[in-house]
Amino acid sequence: MRLRALTTFTALLLATSAHAQIWSRSSLPAFSTNWGAKIGFSATATYVYDAFIDGHKLTEYRQDTQVGNFAAFLLRFNSRTIFLQSGLGLSYNTSCFYMDMNSWDPEAETKHNLSCSFEYKSFTVPFQIGYHIVNQPPYCMSAHTGPRLRYTPDKFYSVQYSGLEPYIFTETPTEFIFDWTAGLSVKIGRTFLDFEYEATINTITGPMTDTSGADPAPEYKLNRRLGIMSFSYGIMF
Repeated sequence: MRLRALTTFTALLLATSAHAQIWSRSSLPAFSTNWGAKIGFSATATYVYDAFIDGHKLTEYRQDTQVGNFAAFLLRFNSRTIFLQSGLGLSYNTSCFYMDMNSWDPEAETKHNLSCSFEYKSFTVPFQIGYHIVNQPPYCMSAHTGPRLRYTPDKFYSVQYSGLEPYIFTETPTEFIFDWTAGLSVKIGRTFLDFEYEATINTITGPMTDTSGADPAPEYKLNRRLGIMSFSYGIMF
């Protein structure tokens, strides 16, 4: 009896909440546009997925998550329940990883540690679709997902390798990087907080080149992707 009463009460509560949401959303404009800006911090992790030295596959690495920052202008096209969002941003990311260059040999008794630290600045353009979970002004909670394009000019990228002496390796970035993002936004009045996770789809770097002039130089390939967790504060007009 109690279980039946509790079930009935829960169903009535959900129905009342849904009715309130429908009534509240029906009073909103069918279509509107907003623009805004946000700033925030991001934690960048490196994932090495394709690593070789002279044809030997490397398997052991560890990463060091580091903090960067970003700023962005946003343009949003709203309906009562969904929205499309784009804009333009500038982000600064830095990360570091460490790899055992002897990990390809199961009989190796020593480690040959390589460290790589890099930083880059990118122009970003998101193409996102979102859903308003709650849309009762001045309160709004939304989830969004979609691709993001990153453009990283060569002069905005720097890398430093340690543990490859006497060789001096450098690399160029992949100029156009495609990401996929998923996030949650909480808005009160004109201010909002954004939480996002972003994963790069393609590798972030091009081939490694030895500039020391040593002959012969080993052949390295360290393809990697990034995972970026971000938090930001913004204002929407």
